[in-house]
Amino acid sequence: MPGATVPVSDFLSNLNDQLATAARIVGRSKHRQAIFRIVYRGPKQIKTIEEISRSAGISQMHVLVEGGKMAGLLIEKVSGGYKKKKEFATRYKTILAMAKNKKKLERLPTKTSPKANSKAPKVTVSFPSSAQKAKFITIDQIDSFSKIGSQSKSGMDSLREQKIKQAFAKIIGESGSFKDWGGEKSDLYSTRTRLGGKRVATAIAFKGKGTSGKLVPSKMGKNGDQIGRLFEEPAELFLVVYGGQIEPSIISQMQAYAMGKAMSGRRVLYGVIDGSDLGRLAAAYPKYF
Repeated sequence: MPGATVPVSDFLSNLNDQLATAARIVGRSKHRQAIFRIVYRGPKQIKTIEEISRSAGISQMHVLVEGGKMAGLLIEKVSGGYKKKKEFATRYKTILAMAKNKKKLERLPTKTSPKANSKAPKVTVSFPSSAQKAKFITIDQIDSFSKIGSQSKSGMDSLREQKIKQAFAKIIGESGSFKDWGGEKSDLYSTRTRLGGKRVATAIAFKGKGTSGKLVPSKMGKNGDQIGRLFEEPAELFLVVYGGQIEPSIISQMQAYAMGKAMSGRRVLYGVIDGSDLGRLAAAYPKYF
């Protein structure tokens, strides 16, 4: 897990990085590309789920699943459909071209991969400054976990998801009942988490011993859409907790959704708690684990 915050403001300052990120979110999925194209094609600002389903030749449920992976940052979720975001209205074809062609994407000069290519496309996409309200935080910054220290307990990868959830609820001071069901957006939602001396609404996704190996987006939910559903919660703080190693791709996906949610002007905080940090938490609050 990274030891430093994700440089959101620096990320936002580079237009090519923004376009490259958009192309990677659309990705190689033919269905996601079709949904993105249909939403932006033509003068209509909003396309209904039914329209998209009919045009793309896929089920409405699949439109919701794949569209949900882009909602917030690339398209706007509205009642009954998806709406264009003005930032991409004139650039969606460029984004699609790079999503479909890996070489085109690789040729785009970015801060992390500069290219001395005068023929590289010039990008004029801009995100609202409000997107900078999305910030990555660590477990050490959360007041509710203030007892945490450097001592760590091992064996976190053998804990059941329900056990981890119960421990977090007790530490936070949440006494509600949180049973898993198919339509849930988060595993634990609470307004009792304290951060910066104040209570903040928090949505948490847990992964226990039922998940093995490094945690990557494809292991987040049956359709790999768990992070997208997590960010649909009316929360300010979003966390992914896993007893093993969390890949940076999880943080990148969380960053994209956090930026999209922050465009409404609200502060959005996000972070991950991996096996090492979970072990520190268990050592600090042994009676709950």
